[in-house]
Amino acid sequence: MPKNTSASDGKQVYFYHRCINCEKAFKPDKFFYTCPECGSLLLIERDEEYIDKRVGAGKRARLFFDNIRFGRERDKYPNGSGVFMWLPLILPGFPSESVISLREGFTDLFEIPDWLKKKIGLKNLYIKMEGQLPSESFKDRGMSVAVSEAIRLQKYYPNLKIKYIGCASTGDTSAAAAVYSAYVKDKLKCVVFLPYEKISPGQLFQAMAHGAATLAIKHPKGFDGCMKLIQKYCSSHKDFVLVNSKNDFRIVGQETTSLEICQDLRWKAPEWISIPCGNGGNVTALMISLLRMYERKMINNLPGIIIAQTKGANTLVRWEKSGYKRYEPGEFKDTVASAMNIQSPVSFPRIEKLYKKFKLAFFDAPEEDIQKTRALFMSGGANICPQTAVALNAVLQARANGTVKENDTVAAIGTASGLKFSESGIDHHINGKAEDCANPYKIIKGSMSAIEEAVKIK
Repeated sequence: MPKNTSASDGKQVYFYHRCINCEKAFKPDKFFYTCPECGSLLLIERDEEYIDKRVGAGKRARLFFDNIRFGRERDKYPNGSGVFMWLPLILPGFPSESVISLREGFTDLFEIPDWLKKKIGLKNLYIKMEGQLPSESFKDRGMSVAVSEAIRLQKYYPNLKIKYIGCASTGDTSAAAAVYSAYVKDKLKCVVFLPYEKISPGQLFQAMAHGAATLAIKHPKGFDGCMKLIQKYCSSHKDFVLVNSKNDFRIVGQETTSLEICQDLRWKAPEWISIPCGNGGNVTALMISLLRMYERKMINNLPGIIIAQTKGANTLVRWEKSGYKRYEPGEFKDTVASAMNIQSPVSFPRIEKLYKKFKLAFFDAPEEDIQKTRALFMSGGANICPQTAVALNAVLQARANGTVKENDTVAAIGTASGLKFSESGIDHHINGKAEDCANPYKIIKGSMSAIEEAVKIK
């Protein structure tokens, strides 16, 4: 594969697709979501020699991006985005005129309060609040890049006749796809496949309100069934670009979460990063990004990774327990953490290729503990969703068994705003046990004496 590829107008890009199985490389001059030779998954590779010249390594690389984020360079489009300011590292040569940015990124690294640190026995726990992104979930990082790539192909390769983006979703992917396609609805239309009655009303509302063609599909396998259908549909409709995490540009955008975490910590990487795993794209992106930062000497250590799942969808946890020998997707089960209710993570082959390079710990959260964990951290001011609670529950388990030490710096990736899952939270606080709630719901008589009694703080 040459060091660069040329678009039809002479623009050069310094990235390409590579198959994780047969290792063949492909120019980014058409849409791929699997290898055209062997059908395996793809990942984006970059011309690292070109990046060496442009960005550098170590202190030089850190200063390069600090100057963009904290200096005047941030005023230049698209550097006002916490995703696209990293273009020289993640997609060198990508044309800025094809970038579709809604100023995503730069989300808070929330430090939990001192009283909660003492309660759980961790002095340095942070939550990366990805629910602050435009559609209120981490999916916007990858979706902004996937949609931008569709626009680039549409512009420079009009013979491809790209008109649509499509995805299957447990809720957050469809919301992100709907938001970004709405911004360019004069160029791209959006179609989403959703498992019927298996996503939150808030997420369903987002897809519909932003104008996506929304298909609620009754399928006994929920999301996994929808995923198979959208792949089959996109394969036979060449004017569609699949924007699920099979699309390797989605992975690229999600690499920026860990870049931002390390920059937030002034390039001192945490000992551990806890991440909830649904379809596996975010885990893949985390691994790739950390490895590239470490190899470029932007960070001095590779953090351990805590992979968190629910008891009902714990395929990777069971894979680890088998000594990484048996990968056995289970049967669909309902869970309050609906956005990660996936039995067969699409990006598992990518994870399988990368996992040996890391210190990993796997935990699954019992269903009855997810909302309790969510209530605990929301009582400390963190606006989190059930999926984030799964990652935090894994941190608590890791602290309890000694995997995580009291003085370790730990960053848990928060995947979405709690308001997208308000119905389940309300139900928990109204109908759950008082001791499991942040503040139990009370019904009182309309009298001053009743109010005086009710507001007494224990």
